[in-house]
Amino acid sequence: MALERPRLVIFDVDGTLHDTFRWWAPVLRRGLEVFAEREGLDLAVPTDDEANAVVGMKDNGVWDPFLPPEHKHRWLDLKKLVVPMEVAEISSDTDYLFPGIRELLEHLRRAGLALAIASNCRAQYFAGVCDGLGLGPLTDHQFCLDSDRVETKTDMLRCALLDSGIDAQHAVMVGDREPDLEAAEAVGLPFIWRQNDRCDLTASSAFVWDGDPDRFCEVLDLPRISSV
Repeated sequence: MALERPRLVIFDVDGTLHDTFRWWAPVLRRGLEVFAEREGLDLAVPTDDEANAVVGMKDNGVWDPFLPPEHKHRWLDLKKLVVPMEVAEISSDTDYLFPGIRELLEHLRRAGLALAIASNCRAQYFAGVCDGLGLGPLTDHQFCLDSDRVETKTDMLRCALLDSGIDAQHAVMVGDREPDLEAAEAVGLPFIWRQNDRCDLTASSAFVWDGDPDRFCEVLDLPRISSV
C-alpha cells in the first residue's frame, strides 16, 4: 500500500524513533530500588514486559503502576527520582535511536519534507530526547506536554500543523501506541503504526511499518535511502 507523499511527517518518539526498551526496564528497576530504600517501602520488581508496558503513556500512567494502591499518589516523587537517571542514560555515548532512523530523518528532510516530534513526556526528559538523542537538530518542530499551547498529544499535532503551515491533507502521523492513533484520528491524519508486540493497531492504520527505513520511504512514494 502506498500513501500520497506528505509534506509533513509527525513522529512519536519512544518506541517509534527511539529504542527505549534497550534501557528503560533496568533504569526503572534501579530507581524503584533507590526509592524503596529511601522511603522504607516494599516494592515489587517489575519484569521487562511490565516495565515496557507503560512506554508512551502520560504522567501518572507511567509511574503509579509500580506503586502499591496506598502510595500511588506519590508517583511524582518517584518520577522526580527516576527522570534524571533516564536523561543521563539517553545522553550517554550510546545511540539509542533505532537502526537507520538518523539516516531516515536526514533523508526525509533532503526530500523537502517537514518533520515534527510529539512525545507524551515533560520538559526535563524531552530535553534529553532533543539534545541527548539528537532529535532536536534532526527535526523542524518539537512538542511535549510542557510545550506552549499543549495539554495533550492531539494539541501537539495541531500545533505541528499550524507551525509548519501544512494542512492535515498533506501530513501523516507515525506512532507505536494507542495515544498516537487517538491523536491522529482526532486531527484527521493518516496513521502509520510502528509495529510492536505491546498493542495491535493494524486495523486502524493506513500502513504497518516494521521499522525498515527504505520501506518507510517506499510507502510515502519517496526514493529509497539505499538508492540515493
